Amino acid sequence: MRILFSLLFLFSIGAHGQSTRFFISAHQDDWQLFMNPNVYNSIKNPQDKTVIIHTTAGDAGEGKGKRSYYKAREEGSLRALRFLANTFESGVGFGTEMNEEMVQINGHKMQRMSYRNCVVYLLRLPDGNGQGTGYPLHREKSLKKLYEGTVKNLHSIDSTTVYKDKKDLITSLKALIQKEQHGIETELHLADTDPENNPNDHSDHQTSSKLFQEVAQEIGKMRLFLYVNYFSSEKPKNISEDEFLMCAATWGVTTSALGDLEHYSTWDKVHNAWIGRQYFRTLDLN
Repeated sequence: MRILFSLLFLFSIGAHGQSTRFFISAHQDDWQLFMNPNVYNSIKNPQDKTVIIHTTAGDAGEGKGKRSYYKAREEGSLRALRFLANTFESGVGFGTEMNEEMVQINGHKMQRMSYRNCVVYLLRLPDGNGQGTGYPLHREKSLKKLYEGTVKNLHSIDSTTVYKDKKDLITSLKALIQKEQHGIETELHLADTDPENNPNDHSDHQTSSKLFQEVAQEIGKMRLFLYVNYFSSEKPKNISEDEFLMCAATWGVTTSALGDLEHYSTWDKVHNAWIGRQYFRTLDLN
């Protein structure tokens, strides 16, 4: 299985020309734990473009309160991205400075950050809680409920925009993908929505993946990478020693932001159990 996974990824980045890879990360620490070293391997190809999309604020129902927990988590993701980008070239002239802009896509404001050949989108939709039940501060609204049509008008926690329904959100996500695509190949990296492959996953992971899979079906001609998330900690390590070192360092950089901004670090046995494990399958769309 380890060899199969490695060959699949090497084929995807070596058999074609310029690529755009979208890593859909519902929370700001998902890509580091479940989609690395694939993110690392994407960033180290400077002719390619790596786009990370955080669909929710990962705020655990706190909104903008509690010393801005969501901002600390965002900083962790941005630090990790800069760390990886600067492992291949000097940070001279770049440092911590990222190009920051509020872009408008399909009539919705979205926070866009860029650094070298990398882009991060922060949609800041409410954390849906594990089962998609939502939190009182957000009137129990969640991505899952919007997707299922049981709620409407899902506001970003920073009050920059509101998605009136599933169709509005999917149309916006499609426009985002089309805006950032370049080259001759597009990849979408997502949570696996097959419960046999990826059991007991978070509702935000699952719903984000379902939304982007619908977008992918509309656009066509792209490769999907479908990842095991929480359940991967039950599986054996399946990456090389060098990759393990890089993944551990990336996670350490991520967690440093939480401590620096006065929150509990997630450098612990629960989270660290995911380091060194990356399981996925691929699906090609015509």
